[in-house]
Amino acid sequence: MVLIKEYRIPLPMTVEEYKIAQLYMVAKVSKNHSSNGEGVEILENKPYTDGASSGQYTHKIFHILNKLPSWVRAICPSSLQIDEKAWNAYPYCKTTYSCPLLGEKFSISIETRYAQDAGTQDNCLGLTGDDLKLREVDFVDIAYDPIDPSKYKKEEDPTLFKSEKTGRGLLPKDWFKSTSPVMCSYKVCKVEFRYWGLQTKVENFIQRAAIRDILFMGHRQVFCWMDEWFGMNLEDIRKMEDEVKHELSQNIANKQQQQSAPSTTTVNLETNGM
Repeated sequence: MVLIKEYRIPLPMTVEEYKIAQLYMVAKVSKNHSSNGEGVEILENKPYTDGASSGQYTHKIFHILNKLPSWVRAICPSSLQIDEKAWNAYPYCKTTYSCPLLGEKFSISIETRYAQDAGTQDNCLGLTGDDLKLREVDFVDIAYDPIDPSKYKKEEDPTLFKSEKTGRGLLPKDWFKSTSPVMCSYKVCKVEFRYWGLQTKVENFIQRAAIRDILFMGHRQVFCWMDEWFGMNLEDIRKMEDEVKHELSQNIANKQQQQSAPSTTTVNLETNGM
């Protein structure tokens, strides 16, 4: 059975501002989380048109095995990669995740719509039938939901941050009821992992750690990085994305070159023995 959750994430900004904010966040996080040959590899980032829909298409590969819990690594291939394909027709976006080595046993799909409200729409993405019956709604408060102490950073705490450029910040309790502007990111996430004996455990882990936790942490950063992205335009973002793509590709290439190079230990020992 597919596990369906709808996350509602209010933010103290406009939908138009978030268009820049989320692109900036994705580029910066991709760069920060890529090291030692793991992280994000950007294959494509280009405009697309599909009938009445048009926007930006991206295809990325996540090299992530060493970032997973030991019990997940035990059932996954050592060369685990996750493919992400996204069609961003802002303010709507569809993203799919797959793993070539796991085939049809594993899939994630995320549909997103951004709206200028505080998460008050009952069915923003128009779910019907069984999807609507199975859906669980999870309201994400970027300021006051519990946070893992090991991930806490004072400079990324929305209750302590105040934007110098906009004056927004120091979010109080129930801030989304009184703050203006306020928008909401509605995300319907469907997870399926058809693996006998582990399906429920893995699907719940993915929803919790690979989706909710990332959304929570990422949107705390989106707000607390406001003074970094506020005032940027789409041209600035595309330039940043190109720079990040080049750097990530170089990191992956360097790691592959290191892995294919002969060991230097033997050479050094032979040299020392001469």
